Amino acid sequence: MKKLSITFGTILLVLGCIALSPAVKADPPIAGLWHEFYTSDFGPPFETYTQWHSDGLEIETPNFLNGVCMGTWKQIAIRTAQLFHVGWTPGGIPPAPTSVRFELRELNTVSVDRNSFDGTYDQKFFDADGNLVFEDMGTIHATRLSVDQFVDQPNAAAIR
Repeated sequence: MKKLSITFGTILLVLGCIALSPAVKADPPIAGLWHEFYTSDFGPPFETYTQWHSDGLEIETPNFLNGVCMGTWKQIAIRTAQLFHVGWTPGGIPPAPTSVRFELRELNTVSVDRNSFDGTYDQKFFDADGNLVFEDMGTIHATRLSVDQFVDQPNAAAIR
């Protein structure tokens, strides 16, 4: 019985150490600021700055609109995240002038070093009555932006 108690105690100790480990509590690999490049199956490529928050919120500023759109995401594998993202298209877009809003879905996999990710997207545009008026699909490549990338810059020392 004593041997069983020692074994059980050891198992609990190991599980407790794993649960309290910094690696277990680390931010998801996609959390952070990214420069994203979209390659459309339909139109010209475009880029965005996107902030993926560790709580599942995502905020994006595209280079072709004055505004911000946002979404929610979840981690579905160790380095893979699934995104649902929404935004407005006041005045429509060139291939769909009657569109008033869009929904974007992405599936992205972060590199092992966590400095880039690649994925696919499916973006659907809807009119005021909720009818699908246009769909665009393509690929995404992103690079992480970090305050650490400025360490070697001359003005970085002045800011410290």
